Amino acid sequence: MNTMKRGPSMGKLRVIATALCLTLTAIGCGGGSDSGPCATIGDANKIAGGESCSDGQSNVVLVLSSFGNRLEECTGAYVSTTAVLTAAHCVSSRPREVLVASKGLLRNGVSIAIHPLYDGSIGSPFDMAILKVDKPITSAPLPVLLSTSPSVGDEVVAYGYGTDQNGREALARIQSGEAPLKATYSVYDGYRDAVVTIRSTGDGSPCPGDSGGPVVGRSVSGTYGIIGITVSGPNGCSAQAGRPVSLASTQSQGAIAFISSNVPDVASN
Repeated sequence: MNTMKRGPSMGKLRVIATALCLTLTAIGCGGGSDSGPCATIGDANKIAGGESCSDGQSNVVLVLSSFGNRLEECTGAYVSTTAVLTAAHCVSSRPREVLVASKGLLRNGVSIAIHPLYDGSIGSPFDMAILKVDKPITSAPLPVLLSTSPSVGDEVVAYGYGTDQNGREALARIQSGEAPLKATYSVYDGYRDAVVTIRSTGDGSPCPGDSGGPVVGRSVSGTYGIIGITVSGPNGCSAQAGRPVSLASTQSQGAIAFISSNVPDVASN
């Protein structure tokens, strides 16, 4: 596990993260409640097309990494009150600093653990990392689904802060009055060698910046939990029906061992 080294100034990174955190707080206080795909994780608290999630879902987060003059925007999810699950390729180049922003919450990354079998390849089944933060969150984490596995054709939901079909990133969306987090229904298309494939229904599909974002399925009790995280898809950004996206499965033995060893208090259902 690599320990993060704090620099003297967060600069643009902190400005962006603070703006998102404050905007998400304001959005979340609007009084409305989300429906459709946004409602699937309820109060347990970017997608091309999809639905704008006005309540922010404080356990689905924007992960901002600073690599000197370059910023990397990805998505992640709290799987415990102090641990965020995201994609390894978002943080594997040893970022100088990482900030995690969501509804009313701004946290500093303090350590990163990358799956030991991640080899840097696109679509790797072990493209996952655990980012520990400096202070616990007060809301409930998003559980990892262990009680059952989806069947081909089942409906799942993908979340993300990435680029939308108009080429706008999360910050641009909040500046235009739109919530930065989006969700979309997708179809489960199978599991092979620890990689899950989902396909667009034509309503939306993960895009750049959605990497590391959780995809959730329904548990035996009817609640939702993470079945995988977005790691790759076709170039560009489109909601075209049938568009495939690859996930690093969180239900494989290798994933379960990695997550549980780094997050002993991981939430599951």
